[in-house]
Amino acid sequence: MPDSSLTKSAESHQESSPSEQPKALRWATYAALAIAVIAVILAALAYFAPAHNSAPATAQQGGDAKANVCSAYAATRKAVIINTHLQSPNPENQLAVATNARLALIGGGAYLSERLAANTAAPTDLANAANSLAATIQQLGINYLTQAPASVQDPLRSDLKNELGQIDKLCA
Repeated sequence: MPDSSLTKSAESHQESSPSEQPKALRWATYAALAIAVIAVILAALAYFAPAHNSAPATAQQGGDAKANVCSAYAATRKAVIINTHLQSPNPENQLAVATNARLALIGGGAYLSERLAANTAAPTDLANAANSLAATIQQLGINYLTQAPASVQDPLRSDLKNELGQIDKLCA
């Protein structure tokens, strides 16, 4: 008989729990839903809200940024000049030489763009000139890869010459 009293006690406890359980479960569900909604709202705000840099660029940061961009420009220019002027007396190596030239153009443009993006305090005129140069040398590289005719490349080469002169003056 002691077993039957335990069974009745457990049954009576189970009978009272179902009515309380949905109520508690309902509140837990509402709480979880509220937390999820708040999390989604905060995530959306974080995604769409612009990042604010509260400290404006100081003159020192601007100088460092200019030096960094000019250093990246110098490295890019050197890589492009070296690799686009290489020649091989061996015809079997001509493809390797051409590949290095294309890599220097496309990679140099990407490197200069990345350095510029990392140095947002760079002077606007330098930033614009560096962006233009990066775009020009990347376009030249892509055009070489697609075997674009000289009529397409020549205007870009002219732009390149002007851009190099402009940045040389800005970085002097």
